[in-house]
Amino acid sequence: PDATMTRAQFASIVVRALGLPQKQANAFADVKKGDWYWGVVATAYSYGLVNGRTETMFDPNGMITRQEAASMVARAAKHCGMDTEMSEYAIQNTLTLFGDYPSVSGWARESVAFCYDRNILDQSDWNIEPTRNITRSEVAEMLYHLLEQAELL
Repeated sequence: PDATMTRAQFASIVVRALGLPQKQANAFADVKKGDWYWGVVATAYSYGLVNGRTETMFDPNGMITRQEAASMVARAAKHCGMDTEMSEYAIQNTLTLFGDYPSVSGWARESVAFCYDRNILDQSDWNIEPTRNITRSEVAEMLYHLLEQAELL
């Protein structure tokens, strides 16, 4: 079985994949200087790639879901200069290809649709499974496709 990934691990991989210079700011009470992920979470947050689960808590050891990963990847795509905005019609058109599209959270709809529209997520899936924890292989595939789409490979 393919291993899942924590929110801190995901932040680390995205920061490194984009080659972002490290920033030293931090807004989360549960991310402390000295934690292995402190610098990457601070950097990802400074660039607007990640949000906390709340205003003050990041939940670094929490598992990351497919819709959370899609949201972070869409923010990374925007950071890379890609146009990530979609009309409500385009979002609905993309999401309705999948049987479980109503289960995508409102805050994640545009990001999930963007990732499918740009082939960052595999369109051959039958379902989105937005709340399932994402696997390491899915993350690797998403970031590879993101870098390819952003012409960074």
